[in-house]
Amino acid sequence: MSFLSDTDDVLSIVLSKPCGRPAETNNKENTSYHEVKRADCPTKIKIRKAGDIYRTETTAGTQVFHGKLERTELDEFLADNIPSAFKNAVIETTTETMTILANKKGKCTLLRKKKNAQKTECGAVRGPSEDSAFSEVREKSAGCATNAADIRNTPLSPAEMTAAANRLHLSEAHNRQKNYLLKEGMPVNFLVQLGIMTKDGKIHAQKYSKFRQINRFLEFVDDILPELLVYEEAPGASDTKGSVTFENIQGPGASAASDSPESRTLEIVDFGCGKSYLTFAVFYYLTAIKGLKAHITGIDLKKDVIEHCRRFAEACGYSGMDFICGDVADFKGGEHPDLVITLHACDTATDYALAYAVNNKAKCILSVPCCQHELNSLVKKQVPDRAFSTMFKYGIIRERLSALATDVLRAELLENSGYTAQILEFIDMEDTPKNLLIRAVKRDKPTRSRGNLGLDELKSALGQTITLEKLIK
Repeated sequence: MSFLSDTDDVLSIVLSKPCGRPAETNNKENTSYHEVKRADCPTKIKIRKAGDIYRTETTAGTQVFHGKLERTELDEFLADNIPSAFKNAVIETTTETMTILANKKGKCTLLRKKKNAQKTECGAVRGPSEDSAFSEVREKSAGCATNAADIRNTPLSPAEMTAAANRLHLSEAHNRQKNYLLKEGMPVNFLVQLGIMTKDGKIHAQKYSKFRQINRFLEFVDDILPELLVYEEAPGASDTKGSVTFENIQGPGASAASDSPESRTLEIVDFGCGKSYLTFAVFYYLTAIKGLKAHITGIDLKKDVIEHCRRFAEACGYSGMDFICGDVADFKGGEHPDLVITLHACDTATDYALAYAVNNKAKCILSVPCCQHELNSLVKKQVPDRAFSTMFKYGIIRERLSALATDVLRAELLENSGYTAQILEFIDMEDTPKNLLIRAVKRDKPTRSRGNLGLDELKSALGQTITLEKLIK
């Protein structure tokens, strides 16, 4: 059964009254479906519009899982879950409220209620999102109005309608204009292959959030580029040669010294690379835009993902990229990588990636942690400091505080290991709740000893430490 039409501008959806069965998914390799599937028997699913995508919040018992859906997937998602998993759904659009009710036999009833809309003299309907533009135009032209209510309730003249429409159009155009490192309107081969960009350089509307995310990450890479280009020949590097394996990695340009930083090859390792959207973006930016030499090794547990990345790199003509199937904890690569990337490596996989970077003296680290379960599970059993006991009584608060504390511990441990560390916002919360990035740059001279009073006090209050501290040599 189809509940939505292509013209419906959906703002939010709430699924309630569960049937006690797992939420249905299909076999698409889509993050949103995998996220929802993690909750076996959800009690409620909330979906809200966030730019060009829809964020999902699935409640199952005391746990909350987050995911995302494209607009084109909403109708299929509703059909999969009503009435099989939920009996009720409330859909809010810009023009109406739709309520879906399912009975015990699985028969669905769809109720529609139009939203109140103000009509102008010309018969045009104006919605709440346009109120600010209309009000601003009216306030400038309503010299005879006595108060704000008079201004708002008086119908707009045709001239005011035109002025307000122009203001809305200019505002949207202004919001879209940004000096991205990957320019909109200039075709990029890997973005075209991924379906983010058309062959003439236009960004598909449903993929604009991904385009912003890619450019945001490249900004972080651009910021640390001067540190990456500082040349330091590793001892014995001129005598070391080898092919890429899971036991040993040696980049194309690592065997010979260089007269200039720009002419040598940057060695980059990406742990938990997945389908490598951002990895391909980094390679393209460094080689095609900056004119540098780069060699990137991507590591992931999933064999099918690695095969996909290899085929994609070959299709794009990126010969400086290698992909290896294996566990992050077992990776033994070449010494002194220039940059270590870890994007959404789950739980302690991030710690193993950071430990590899520290122990092999990587110049720079860019890490977006994910699923910090380790500390959460530990403090759930025991928290010595009573100040935390009330806060940790509530599951969702304990989960979020544990995630933040884990990233603080990681940043402080990197500081202790000779890096200057920062915790920054990666992308807006609207795009993903996993939006923190740890950026670390190796200092020329250590400014902090291994002792760190603040770190020690935090560990003492939590009564725990994390895997990273045990791995750093």
